[in-house]
Amino acid sequence: MLSLLLQCLGVVKAHLVGDTRGHALLKKKSDALTVQFRQILKKLVSTKESMGYTMKTSSFALKEAKYVAGENIKHVVRENVSTAALKVRSYQENIAGVELPKFEYFIDGETNNDLTGLARGGPC
Repeated sequence: MLSLLLQCLGVVKAHLVGDTRGHALLKKKSDALTVQFRQILKKLVSTKESMGYTMKTSSFALKEAKYVAGENIKHVVRENVSTAALKVRSYQENIAGVELPKFEYFIDGETNNDLTGLARGGPC
């Protein structure tokens, strides 16, 4: 009877060691994902805060282009663009055993806007 209790105690201790190790690994994974989430959130907030200035600048640039090239600037731009210069690359990043998608943009090629606006007197 005593040997049976000692065997059960040994099994329970082995389970406790395994459970403790599993809990520590899950806690480490949770902490790593939380840190990654906070980094993404900081980047998102800073990007949103800079959008006001970016939208103001782009609106002024569009008005400037319409003044120089006329109101039909959309057709001029579509005729001059054959491939995208700004592209997005995606890949998987492993954070504590969890695959997270990552996206980054890069500029591939050159823009060919040298002659845009010459029909209406050239650039300002």
